[in-house]
Amino acid sequence: MTIQSVKRATDIISLFSSSQTSLGITQIAAALGLNKATAWGIVTTLEKQGFLQQDPDTLKYGIGSKMFELGMVYFGSLEINAKASRLVQELANRTGLVSRVGIWDSESILITLVALPKSEDSLSHQLGPRVPAYCSGIGKAVLSFLAPDELERYLSSLDFIRHTRSTILTADGLRKDLEETRERGYAISCEEMIPGVAAFGAPVFSRTRRVVGGISIADAPANLLGKNKDGLAVDLVRTAVEISRSMGYYSN
Repeated sequence: MTIQSVKRATDIISLFSSSQTSLGITQIAAALGLNKATAWGIVTTLEKQGFLQQDPDTLKYGIGSKMFELGMVYFGSLEINAKASRLVQELANRTGLVSRVGIWDSESILITLVALPKSEDSLSHQLGPRVPAYCSGIGKAVLSFLAPDELERYLSSLDFIRHTRSTILTADGLRKDLEETRERGYAISCEEMIPGVAAFGAPVFSRTRRVVGGISIADAPANLLGKNKDGLAVDLVRTAVEISRSMGYYSN
């Protein structure tokens, strides 16, 4: 049974994203097909409970502090974060590159942890918290090791969006890339999502032998794909294997 008022409240919260951080009552009502009075009543209730907050200058609403608090609880409770935090920080320090952890969630990758190297890199602020799977390092690493039926369901409902001139835009093209990823053991995303950014991604598996997420390192293409490419890839994969083992996964 669905409780309509609760569903409407969650629908309103779900309208906000990194690309849409503020909305007015008229926008919210139009987006959900509600009259303005109904939208206003739900929004003001969410505001009183701390889930939304209103900008006094624009009178538009954005995510409130309660959402941040709950998000921190969620990220802190993730097993992959607990198992990976030290290892990806060591990876970041060894390579001098930003390292990320992401999980497979709602057919995309939710970035749950970012480890900055000793010398912080501006690239750390250009990705996440949610990224498309088909054009990101972690995403392609995860897709490569999904069960075949799960991968086909993903591909059948996928709307490819061109982020750069290098973005893969067909299911056949992506299948070929994923096959190469499986053979290689790690994914390569070269300027497929953001110009000037390349990433390697490696999968992380759980004790149930399912791929649950992955880790990545990112840098300018000339650096990541240059003379140190093989060493960086080996370090990334070894780290991913160690995280998987700490989560109870052992290969045959």
